[in-house]
Amino acid sequence: MAGIFSLLSPCGYALLPGYISYYLGTRQSFGSGLSGGLICTLGIITIFTVVGALTSGLGTLLYPIIPLLDLVAGAVVTSMGIIILTGIRLPYVSLPTRISKRKGLIGFYIFGIAYGSAGVGCSAPIFLSVLFYAMAKGLIDGMLAFVTYAAGMGVPLVVTAVLVVGAKELVVRKIAKATLWLEKVSGILLVIVGLYLFYFYYSTYVA
Repeated sequence: MAGIFSLLSPCGYALLPGYISYYLGTRQSFGSGLSGGLICTLGIITIFTVVGALTSGLGTLLYPIIPLLDLVAGAVVTSMGIIILTGIRLPYVSLPTRISKRKGLIGFYIFGIAYGSAGVGCSAPIFLSVLFYAMAKGLIDGMLAFVTYAAGMGVPLVVTAVLVVGAKELVVRKIAKATLWLEKVSGILLVIVGLYLFYFYYSTYVA
């Protein structure tokens, strides 16, 4: 869910249909849209697997204080949800990337890597929540959290790619208009998850 809401961020999703149309070029079909979306998702998974390994590795080094990391993760996730609901914009500098001009599936894959690394600036609260969650879960579970997060980003990406090739611009525009509402939903979900992490910490280490 975090991945889905990250891709459907108001400042990032509006640009996506145009990029998809560019990378598909003139040979647009259901097959090309589906394969392009999946390849782009693979690029996103690639970049977040690396981030997940680095983040989870840091959490492993801090293994003696893992219980406290659960508590910190709960506080961060809850705070990020409140920040989204109140409309506060975090100052966030995304990684410098250059969008590939190469069309076709290879271009789509490179675009996925670039979009994954640069797009987190549009959904910084969600990304930071996943980051701290992964740190608290150890190497394997932390990496799986980021891989699942990236796969979640791929769901609306693939759907959008198929809609673009099917000339469903009206549906894409409606999705774009709904992103502000979806952002609020993501804030509510983060607060719920954050409170659950507090409950998990209390029931496991205190009670």
